[in-house]
Amino acid sequence: MISKKAVSLALVSLLGATLLTGCGSSAATKQVQGDKQSSKQAVNFPTKPITILVHTKAGGPTDAMARELAKSAEKFLGQQVLIENKPAGSGAEQLADLAKAKPDGYTLGALTPTQIGMWNSNLKKQFKLESFSYVAGVQIDPYVIVVHADSPYKTLNDLVEAMKQKKLNVGGYGSIGSGHNIAWNIFAEKAGVKASWVAYESTGEAVTVLLGKHIDVANSNPGQVSEYVRSGKLRVLGVMAEKRLPEFPDVPTYKEAGYDVDTSWAQFRGIFAPAGVPEEVLLKINDAFAKAMATEEFKTYMKNAQMVDGTMDHSQFTEYVKKQDTLTKTWLEKLQ
Repeated sequence: MISKKAVSLALVSLLGATLLTGCGSSAATKQVQGDKQSSKQAVNFPTKPITILVHTKAGGPTDAMARELAKSAEKFLGQQVLIENKPAGSGAEQLADLAKAKPDGYTLGALTPTQIGMWNSNLKKQFKLESFSYVAGVQIDPYVIVVHADSPYKTLNDLVEAMKQKKLNVGGYGSIGSGHNIAWNIFAEKAGVKASWVAYESTGEAVTVLLGKHIDVANSNPGQVSEYVRSGKLRVLGVMAEKRLPEFPDVPTYKEAGYDVDTSWAQFRGIFAPAGVPEEVLLKINDAFAKAMATEEFKTYMKNAQMVDGTMDHSQFTEYVKKQDTLTKTWLEKLQ
């Protein structure tokens, strides 16, 4: 015969099991509801305009890239994509505003080697690689070495020989450690020469100063000098790329001129975001940008601007930026 004590114990055990099951079911239900809510947010994205913060003034090549991409992407996102220029501090303002933005995909930024140089040098206490998410690669803008048409330097070899005799002034966008500065130093190291680097707030400013003959050489990009080359005011001596550019078919690559440099260092442009943006949102933005870059309208812009296709998805661009970050660290150590 079963005792009353045994029956009581059995009832208590059954009640406990029921309560535990109920709690477990409640927790599981909440988890499922949370997953559904997160998925719903991603599916509904975007429900309002998206803003791309650009670290340069309006009118430059990075600004143009952002505006053309935004214009072509709007029909795939179903929302406006706005551009906001944040040039203060040579990009420091943009980094600060982007890093503190809500990681919901509605605030993005234009990324170039400039910001990587900044978070590895003067802003390394505030930002780092992990402070951001990397959305998509867009374009590659090769570096070129340019002199005034009246310059005595007709070739890269002429320039190198002169620099072995005296130190020349070389100008470009950004301080020591910027994308243009490192590009110049990659060449200079291979050529065995040194120069006095003159930093400017934009590539256009460096080109303007070169036109006035106030510096000897400029490290530039093709789109910033092509009209002056065509009009006979400037001369391009070499291209930092694997092959010659259609715009300058008679200009040799650095390698062809005898300077076999690492061309993996490039003036890239892409889109990044605050750290913590949900993967589903990043992928949705990436998909819209990929479709935008495949439109005839965007391809025409790329051709006219003499840009090289740098399309990379979220995963590819993340790995690419990591490699650029490592290269930047290496060169900053060399330049210190």
